[in-house]
Amino acid sequence: MIERARTASFADALAAAALGLVAAGLVVTGDGLVSAAKQTPGSSAMDWNDRLLLGLWSFRLEHTLWFTLGLVLLWLALAWGATLEGRAPELARVVGGVAVGFVLLAAAVVIGSTIVAISGSIGGGVLEVVYTRDQRIFTWLLQASTAAALIVTWLLAGTRLGERAPLATTDGAADRLTDDDGEVDPDLVELSDAPPTPPAPVPLHRNEPEPGIEPGPAPPPVPRAAPLTPRAPADPNPATTSATAQRVFQERLAYSPKRDEARRLLDEIARAEREGRDDDAAALAAQLEVM
Repeated sequence: MIERARTASFADALAAAALGLVAAGLVVTGDGLVSAAKQTPGSSAMDWNDRLLLGLWSFRLEHTLWFTLGLVLLWLALAWGATLEGRAPELARVVGGVAVGFVLLAAAVVIGSTIVAISGSIGGGVLEVVYTRDQRIFTWLLQASTAAALIVTWLLAGTRLGERAPLATTDGAADRLTDDDGEVDPDLVELSDAPPTPPAPVPLHRNEPEPGIEPGPAPPPVPRAAPLTPRAPADPNPATTSATAQRVFQERLAYSPKRDEARRLLDEIARAEREGRDDDAAALAAQLEVM
């Protein structure tokens, strides 16, 4: 573990630390919610809606600062090229979804605090909890201002993380077209749908008489045969099995849940062609077609 941390890039190390802060923030937020629900003695005997209002009124959104810090750091790490061993897109989607859940939590806190600030009390009878005018005003201002700032931060970072996920997948597919030396892999050449360039037409020369020699009578016209339909020129470079399989992968399987298995088949097809095992390459390409 220590050796892996030493060899990791700065972006990957920052992303791993950010994920740790996100996990710690979830734990701290859960502890804050439980503490807010138990803060008032005798609240367990209230109705469920009164307990909910009391918990939203007592909960402080400052408990979510650890999660917010980890969310922003993860956003920066992915922007700097963190891959997390190929798991960056999935983790970005998960953390972005949790950020949306925190937005809903902040909205619920604001709504519950507004209800309590307007009514001035929670519950009824012996279990009624009454707040003064100053408590209602300052507590509501604290909850509303904190929620507004954090909601903006969570929405920006959460949506940006969702945008980073498909970009990371696309960049990974583009990098696989090159080998370790940065040269294009001949077995994974990008195909083009453009038709081949037709050959240049051959110029025709008319038979002109030499000077001083009178031309003879013109020969009778030769009847022309019906024009033949031109045939499409044959492709001088027919597509190999690996190139055809790569085109199938790019068209149907690049963003499929089976993309990892499809990439493995592509590598086996390329290896079979290099070793001259055309039958094995064709069989593997058939497996790729039915995926």
